[in-house]
Amino acid sequence: MRFLSTAFACAAVVTAFAAPAHAGTAQAATTQATSAVQVLGNAPSCVDRYVTRSYTGKRNSLGEVLVKTTVKLTNNCKNAVKVRVAWSWASDSNCRYISKGRSVSESITTTHDRKPYQKTKTC
Repeated sequence: MRFLSTAFACAAVVTAFAAPAHAGTAQAATTQATSAVQVLGNAPSCVDRYVTRSYTGKRNSLGEVLVKTTVKLTNNCKNAVKVRVAWSWASDSNCRYISKGRSVSESITTTHDRKPYQKTKTC
């Protein structure tokens, strides 16, 4: 469901930034669409993601085993970045400011059969 909402939102943004027909070149439309995707897209590749899962030793009310998933984000970019973690089974994390060379972590606890980490996005 989240995927469809994101797809429609991205399509609307790309459509809004597309060059008018009288712009003359396809390159202008491509450049504008690319910049829109970078603003709303994944975090830059210079932000390292390290995902770990560990058993909590606890169970929920249905008896399912609970697992804690932690995402460690390290900024190896030339500048500071603002990113958030997109979870599959929960709301996205808050926007986090990471200085150059620093790390932050985000965690969530779910049942063992779910892999909650989806991706890291810019914000």
